[in-house]
Formats: sequence, structure tokens, C-alpha cells
Amino acid sequence: MFAQIVALLFAIALCEKPRLQFGQDGVFKILQMSDLHCGEDLEKDNNTTRVMRSLIDAENPNFLAYTGDMVSGYAWDKTPGWYKKIWDRWTEVIYEKKIPYAYTLGNHDNEADLTRRQIVEVDMQNPYSYTEMCPESVPGASTYVVPVYSSKDPNTVIMNMWFFDSQQYNCLGVQGFGCVAHEVIDWYYETSRRLEKEQGGKKPGVAFMHIPPQEWMYAWNHFDSVGTKAQLVKCQSMNTGIMAAFRERNEMVAIFTGHDHKNDFSVDYDNVLVGYTRKTGYGSYGPADGKLHGGRILKIQEQPFRIETYIIQEDGTVDKQEPQPDKGVKQDMCDCMHPPHSIYEYAK
Repeated sequence: MFAQIVALLFAIALCEKPRLQFGQDGVFKILQMSDLHCGEDLEKDNNTTRVMRSLIDAENPNFLAYTGDMVSGYAWDKTPGWYKKIWDRWTEVIYEKKIPYAYTLGNHDNEADLTRRQIVEVDMQNPYSYTEMCPESVPGASTYVVPVYSSKDPNTVIMNMWFFDSQQYNCLGVQGFGCVAHEVIDWYYETSRRLEKEQGGKKPGVAFMHIPPQEWMYAWNHFDSVGTKAQLVKCQSMNTGIMAAFRERNEMVAIFTGHDHKNDFSVDYDNVLVGYTRKTGYGSYGPADGKLHGGRILKIQEQPFRIETYIIQEDGTVDKQEPQPDKGVKQDMCDCMHPPHSIYEYAK
């Protein structure tokens, strides 16, 4: 009963938050940051928060999208309250800048003293957070949708931001990294159809998750791309069909992930932008050699609707990412902790 009351209070608090709207200039700018990996070392954490401040100051975004592994759960020192202490360390930037944000979990976040759902509960207490808890019937915790409204009419939805929990490790008994579960895909179909009715038609969507789908390999191999692929794609260990669902509903205009710290490429994948952000944090490894820490900007125009994306770096400069005509050896197997899995390995 207590847990239900707490969940209800969180839901009420979320409903009271102001609706997100395009700016008066008709632009909604999202700064995607990922893989902060805080908690390993105080000096690294200080550098990470410095990067966050620099990116925000350079771009003045309307919204921050965090795509997982904000905390290196594996660095837990076994003391109670450790995760919350580290969480407070990096979210101090959000309190300082007063910018709305949302979060989806990575594979390392819940390796400390909090479960995935407990982490989301902690995050939802932040007055600037638009993170939501997904239903208990949906695996993971951080799957939800956030609408963005017109600059001229706060009752007219222009686009939706979708956040998907790609879980932690293994998928349907297959060893490797986690995946977007079938129950999540069912939730997406149901929610997308409901919103189509409630919002007066399909609205463009931007999706975020931590672990890349297997299609990231295919997109890099066969489509025009810009940016860096300096490591093999460590993709979801099974193809559960999330990209097929996006294709069928035909509303996503961009899908971006984190997870692979040395990759920051983007691909025009059949008129949908897919790829990575730049690794933001100083914890763990990456970014690619010779690259600065940074994040990805999604600059979205309301009328006519269009999207521009680029990498902003910790020194405030934009990385002039070049086209990559020479892809080298094509990758068709996920790089996993266990035996790799093929892009043709589809979970029915």
C-alpha cells in the first residue's frame, strides 16, 4: 500500500509540471548526453559536470535527454545511500541550470544499491525531471513518452519524445546485452495508437534508448553516414522487433542511443536519423582517440517540421563530422561479452 501511495504522489507531481513547448522562435532544441559514468573518481566526476555545464552554456537547449549509464554502478563501495549520493553529484548541474530533462536507464546504473525502479523513483523527485515510471507489466523501469506542444497553442502536440528501457544483460535467454522487450513493444503499439487518436493524428517522434538495436550495424554498413565508428557495435543480443514496430507505425524521425563510448556516427536510414551521441562523461573509457567529450544536439523546427543534428564538444565547438564512404570491414555480429550474435538473429 505504501509503495502505491508513493507512486501516486510521484504521478501527481509529474502531472503538475508545465507542458513542454517549442520556443517563440519555433525551435525545440534537445541536448542528448550519455554515459557520464559518475562514481568512479571525484576528479573524473568534476570533469564530467564541467562538460555538462559547457555543453549547456554553448547551446542553451530547451531539454536534456540522458540515455543511460549516468552512474557506474559497478564502482559501488558497498555503503548505504551510495547511488543517491552520486546521483546528487551530477544532477546538481540540472538544479543549477534549471532545464527540464528526462532519463532512460543503461546497463550499469542498477549495479549498486538501488534497483531500476528505485532509481526512477529517485529521479522523479527532481522538480526538473520529466522521467516517468513504466507500468509494472513492462520490463525495465524507464519506458515512457513525453509530448512537446506548439509554441502558439499549448494544447496542440507537435511531436513526442519516446524513451525506451533496453534493460541490462541478456535477452530471452540469449547471453549478451539487454534488449527492448516484447512487452515494451506491445506498450509502444498501444500507446502510439492511443496518442494518434488523442493528439489528432500521428505526430513525429524522437526515440532514445541506451543499448543500440542490431540495425545500427546494418545502417552503418549500407547507408550514408557521418561521424566515427571506432569500436564494434555492442548491440542488443536479440532483435526483438522494435525497429520494425517503428517502421510500421511510421512516426519516428530520429532514434539515438549511447552505450558504445567510441562511436558517435549518425546515419540517414531510409529517411530516419539513427545513431549515437558523443560520450559525455570522463568515467570509464572513450570517446574515440582524438575526440573531445560532448553530446548530440537535435535542433527541431516546428513549421515546417524538420530536424537537424550535430555533435557539440566540451570546448563549445561543433565537431565537423565528415561523411564515411569507406566503411572498412562490415560488421554483422554484435560485439558482446559472450559469443557474438548475428543481425539475422531475430526473436519471434
